[in-house]
Amino acid sequence: MKRFLFIFLLAILSVGHAKAQGIVFHDNTPWADIVKMAEEQDKLIFIDCYTTWCGPCKVLAREVFPQQKVGDFFNPNFICVKYDMEKGDGKMLNERYKQHIPGYPTLLIIDKQGNVKQQMAGFQEADALIQNAQMALKGRDLFTLQKEYQSGNRDIDFLVDYMASLEGAFLKDDARKVADEYLKSHEPKELDSDPVWQAFGKYVTDIHSPSFDYLVNNAGRYGSILRRDRQAINFQVKSACDRELRNFFRLHFNEQGQPDALATDTAWAEKVIWYLEKTGQAGADLYKLNLYIHKQLIKGQYDEAWQAVKMGVKSRMSGFYSMKVGDYIAYLAPQTRDKKVLKDYLTVMEGFLNRGNSTEYTAYKTLADLNRRLGNKQLAEQQQSLYDTELAKEKQKFQEIFNK
Repeated sequence: MKRFLFIFLLAILSVGHAKAQGIVFHDNTPWADIVKMAEEQDKLIFIDCYTTWCGPCKVLAREVFPQQKVGDFFNPNFICVKYDMEKGDGKMLNERYKQHIPGYPTLLIIDKQGNVKQQMAGFQEADALIQNAQMALKGRDLFTLQKEYQSGNRDIDFLVDYMASLEGAFLKDDARKVADEYLKSHEPKELDSDPVWQAFGKYVTDIHSPSFDYLVNNAGRYGSILRRDRQAINFQVKSACDRELRNFFRLHFNEQGQPDALATDTAWAEKVIWYLEKTGQAGADLYKLNLYIHKQLIKGQYDEAWQAVKMGVKSRMSGFYSMKVGDYIAYLAPQTRDKKVLKDYLTVMEGFLNRGNSTEYTAYKTLADLNRRLGNKQLAEQQQSLYDTELAKEKQKFQEIFNK
């Protein structure tokens, strides 16, 4: 009796274990055999296109494919196979379907005739993976949706599905074009609708657009009343504002080292700073100081601009690092022959060398230029050499990382 109970319990545990398994893959099985199985079982083929060096591929294999709900969906509905795309039949398939493989991992759903029915790229969460595969089973795959869009379908429920497919396929440029078309042709108030927000909310990043202005002015309501992710909205707004303001305040120089004309629409910069304040973002004070300096440069009030730069350095504000201050000095130094002023620039730049930051070697470039102006040619050559040496080391580091 005890032996019977033991066998019975073991059987239950075995069934439970089998039921809890994830996707059961054919591993680098000859493609001809996979196609034959698809024909015999009348199923679509699900392919995991991976490489041995791909980090996200390993995360998918470790964290998503083994999930029970993923296995319960894919195992009965597809012939599931995985290929190392750098060897065997994987190389052949990589060449055949290269237009559908933007990178790794790529997940393809292919019919028994060899036609791609669905394309997904990059790491996929389990629910998104299942959703995109379900659309392929229902005949609502990416390529069918593309044809519908090109034929003029602009129904919002359709657009939600289409955007999800484009994003799942990592077709970022196509998704951006669809979003831009919609946002430019519809009133910003439509973003209040959940389906519209789901499809296009995260694409409201054009700081010059009415939609962006509407988002900023309604960010609080979106978070408190419509229960949208206020943290994500804040990040979206801040990223767009930071990008705009950094570009506005950046000092540009030509090949001869001469400064280009400054951006002059300071009223626009003030509005962008207001966007940050309106949504409670950090960084407004930094940009206000940048704006003050910028205005002084426009007016030719160089001493006032420099005193403000020194205040930013002394306060260790995040935007006043050696390269940024070096740009200010490169703009200001040609405007004066006063050695006292040049030595003041020199003192401030020397202070960066003691901070221990990995990028502060860039101060040597500015120091070399200042010492040339002051007639200290030998010291200038030494500092230029130090800069060139450190810059070469940094380039080598990046090259090593790139080649890994």
